[in-house]
Amino acid sequence: MTSDTLSIRRFITGRLLAGLTLASSCLLAPGALAEQADAPAPAPSLKSAADTLPAAQNIHLRYGVFIHGYRALGADADYVLQPWGYGVETHLYTVGLASWFLTLNLLSSAQGHFNGDNVAPVSFSNSGFAHGEEEKAHIDFDLTGPHVAVFLPVDKQREPLPAAELKQSVDMLSFLVALTHRMTLKQDCTFSRPVFDGIRLSYLDVHGPSQTTLPKDHGSYFRGDALKCDFTGRQIGGFSIGTRFKAAQSSPHKGTVWFVHDPQGGFVPARIEFDHYKMGQILVVLQAAPKVSAVTHTQTR
Repeated sequence: MTSDTLSIRRFITGRLLAGLTLASSCLLAPGALAEQADAPAPAPSLKSAADTLPAAQNIHLRYGVFIHGYRALGADADYVLQPWGYGVETHLYTVGLASWFLTLNLLSSAQGHFNGDNVAPVSFSNSGFAHGEEEKAHIDFDLTGPHVAVFLPVDKQREPLPAAELKQSVDMLSFLVALTHRMTLKQDCTFSRPVFDGIRLSYLDVHGPSQTTLPKDHGSYFRGDALKCDFTGRQIGGFSIGTRFKAAQSSPHKGTVWFVHDPQGGFVPARIEFDHYKMGQILVVLQAAPKVSAVTHTQTR
């Protein structure tokens, strides 16, 4: 597989995970798929958006992922909320006709601590199969920045990474932990930081929110009022040596996240749209009610 093909898949994987609400320092196995609701539910009133979630509960979310209007992927997330930190595991997989042409089955996880309205990641892992190849990564984080312990398949044909931005970077899941944490604490999503996936360094910049109405298409579970956060992302380091796509990858690409406030799950991203420099618009839609369950003592250790 070429480095450009790997780049496209990892870019998509990271952005799809961008909408997942997260928090806690323990990892959970993916839960059973939530049942599809019979009818779309109205988005709960944003008047209760500042309500505090009870600690130690597992929340399961199920998304459909659409490329050029066609459902190509499914994405599931399980996460636990704690006042002191976060932990999450996500599952990304091909569905429908897309599975005839693309085999993708990836599990990703992250954990870390809260530092005010920011995050301090501890580790990020990714494993699974795509295009018949094993894909595996593990990154540890400390005060000196990220440290890549494993990254397969090996890809050494990369330009150097800017040291200052790399030291400040977090993984994609932890970036969105921070985003959702800010929304929960003060209904603010103005936030920016470098994001590192093991070989590639990007910069994400988010602004908002603004009050709006959630679009009804593509089987959206929620309808009604929402808070919208706009973002841009661009790659700043780790480009494939000799790639003809460097100019496109380093240019800002726009996207939007719509948050709703669920009485049980708190703030959840109900919809995500973003542009990919090769594949065009990619849409991620929450298609079932958030499923909340108690976390056992064993799970939180």
